[in-house]
Amino acid sequence: MKKILLLIALLVIGSIQAQEKISSKKKKFYIPVINYSEFPALDNALTQTTFYQMDKQLIQEEPILKKHYFNIEGFIKDPANGKLRIYLTIELPQYKATKIDSVFDKKKNGWKFQAFSNYSVKIKMEAKCADKLLLTRDFNTVESYLIAVGSQKDNLKAAVDMNNKKIAEAERDGNYTAEELGLDTVIYSSVHAIQNYLNYKLRYTIGEEKIKFEFVTSKGHPEYNQFLAFENEITAQMQKVTLEKGLDEKTLASHLQYLESLLIKYPPSSANENIRFIVTNNLAETYFLLENKEKALLYANLLIENDKQDSRGSSIVKKVNNGFFVDKKIRSHTTRFADLEKLGLKIAEEKEEKRLAFFEKIQQQDAEWETEKSNREAYLEKIKTQRYNLLDSIPYQLNANLLAKVVDNLGGSQALKKVEKAHLFSKISIEGTNIPQTEEKWATTSHYLLKKKMPEAYYEIVNGPEAWSHDDRETGINAKWAKLTTYDYGNLSKNVDLVNFLTDLRLDLWNNFEVLGEEMYEGKLCYHLNYFEKTLSTGNRSIPKTDYHVFIDKENFNIVSTEKTEFDNGNKSFFERKLFGDYRPITALNSGKIPHKINYEIEDFNGETFYQEIREKVEINPVFGNRIFMKEVYFGGFK
Repeated sequence: MKKILLLIALLVIGSIQAQEKISSKKKKFYIPVINYSEFPALDNALTQTTFYQMDKQLIQEEPILKKHYFNIEGFIKDPANGKLRIYLTIELPQYKATKIDSVFDKKKNGWKFQAFSNYSVKIKMEAKCADKLLLTRDFNTVESYLIAVGSQKDNLKAAVDMNNKKIAEAERDGNYTAEELGLDTVIYSSVHAIQNYLNYKLRYTIGEEKIKFEFVTSKGHPEYNQFLAFENEITAQMQKVTLEKGLDEKTLASHLQYLESLLIKYPPSSANENIRFIVTNNLAETYFLLENKEKALLYANLLIENDKQDSRGSSIVKKVNNGFFVDKKIRSHTTRFADLEKLGLKIAEEKEEKRLAFFEKIQQQDAEWETEKSNREAYLEKIKTQRYNLLDSIPYQLNANLLAKVVDNLGGSQALKKVEKAHLFSKISIEGTNIPQTEEKWATTSHYLLKKKMPEAYYEIVNGPEAWSHDDRETGINAKWAKLTTYDYGNLSKNVDLVNFLTDLRLDLWNNFEVLGEEMYEGKLCYHLNYFEKTLSTGNRSIPKTDYHVFIDKENFNIVSTEKTEFDNGNKSFFERKLFGDYRPITALNSGKIPHKINYEIEDFNGETFYQEIREKVEINPVFGNRIFMKEVYFGGFK
């Protein structure tokens, strides 16, 4: 009985208090918020990578697509290891039809005609986070490629006919040029639409939320002081809300308990409408900010039922329903964008470090090249001087009698010293193929040029300290020249020793050769000379580097054959054998004899190769300028 009387007393007191007029003022707060992706799995994914599976006719478009797509808001592009992974499978667009449309140009008071080729574009898209599939969709669209524009419809006919001819040829030959046919344009258009779709589904953006609180202004109301305490606390906290941090639930707990108790203290009635409006509004907004979906909806619905301003409650319900939840939480605050900024700065720093390292490397390479260039120039001059000195002092060289007879057979010391230029033209026959090939070579004491036709052109050039090559088969006529390695330069630069160029006699190595004795070789009694060059391994062990063998005819002192075996870290890596024949006298060499037929045997990692060179032209000191050794003569400004 006492409890019933107490409850009646409380209701009477509450009714009396409610009848005291209570008023409030609306206070708006604007706080930053993050608009989330609908996929919570991406909340901790900051990077994204796109992978392409292209029709083989579209491979050239892949690097362009990688550069421009995809740009998903709230993510940083990673070239290979993004957590968000987007997979595109792009088929070859199929031609549908060519159409001409017209648009009236009000400014020019006339019709403007546009010719389009329409293509069916099919792209399959999958989006994954780690191994979890988030999205999959087939994009099948018809995209248009603008062919021509004009004020006269008949003037577009030629452009349309030409375009239709290109398409017919491409379909017939199965050879599609994406840029000419507009395939690149229609693919980019379709991929751009996919980017818009992915941004709609996956993006994270920064927004601004408007929050409305009701603060009591009736100082005489018995609840005023505690309402004021809530006002002060919520105002202080709202000023500190950031993207990374929301409200502090612990410090608000007592205030929220108090507000919730008022809904019992002031039950629904017309007299309590104002105070219940204030309480339910503040509770709904606060719980929304605290990311408590259930309570935010509970008090928003009570706010609607209170019917003082049902639109306020409906607005809160809409905000809650439009939010994306994880475990009943609204994902309003996160360090995502701060982390993105840090990651962006880190990437920028790494790029800057790489940029600086790149230029430091360039500077280092330039310095190393200047040193290497100087060494190469000195080497070319050195071997030229040594060659002349050796030819002037044959009696003082090792195996002098044999050297004298070999040199005399080539025309004598003075004739060889006068050779400043040489030109060879040869036909090449390769075992196992009937494809005709020719080689043309020019050499001076500092330059060398090989021009090979097979039937495509292949070039090798030594221009002083530099060496370059160009192969039409691999790179096309407008491609850059490839700068050759130090190893390749070392091999090619031996051609500027004109005695070696013409005869394969290495005067620079002569004093290293040991005469092993006499032996029959290719049916001829020959002197067998050998020089086994060695080097040191990283373990300071002596290991083979190059093994040279020379066979000289004992009767006429022609070079019958040379053999060279190269070793890589002690292991055989290359073998070359040359067999010389058809020696003919050359007037310019004082009737010295030069081989006109050479059989080659080569063994390397590609296997064995056998071919024959027939020299159809041998010219000593012909007229040509050093201009021919400039690579720009063949592709560039000097044509």
